[in-house]
Amino acid sequence: MNTRIIFKYFVSLLIIMVTSVSPAFAQKNKGKSRSEMRKEMREFHLKFLAQEIDLKEDQQKAFFDTYKAMMDERGKVFHETRNLEKRLKDGKASEQEYESVTNALTSAKEKDAAIEKKYDDKLGKILSPKQLYQLKEAEKKWRAKMQQMRFTHRHDRKKANR
Repeated sequence: MNTRIIFKYFVSLLIIMVTSVSPAFAQKNKGKSRSEMRKEMREFHLKFLAQEIDLKEDQQKAFFDTYKAMMDERGKVFHETRNLEKRLKDGKASEQEYESVTNALTSAKEKDAAIEKKYDDKLGKILSPKQLYQLKEAEKKWRAKMQQMRFTHRHDRKKANR
């Protein structure tokens, strides 16, 4: 059996296990700090993407470094946006504050698109056009799996609290 197929099978099995046992996963990781868990997820994310786009060994370092830099930039924009949204959570914001945050959210989307374009150009020097396309598809797949995992975790937590 081809090692790529075995690795794909292993990653798929791992994703299924993580999504199906998310409460146990959360319980097991209670002793870990949020930053440790985030670091582990980031590494798993990178390995997942590398496997999905059939990344060659000689491409890995450049891809990982570039992709991490992109994630950091996008994360900063996301963090700033979340902080703005949190200010509105109490429902006591003025119309001017809502307008300001709405404009900032639109601006954040524009910044995110610019970051993505900038890194598409950089990643295009590391990856083939096919791999760059596969990366976009793998990112969608990753987000869907993470959304499913969060939903399952929330659902299981609600059931446990009943």
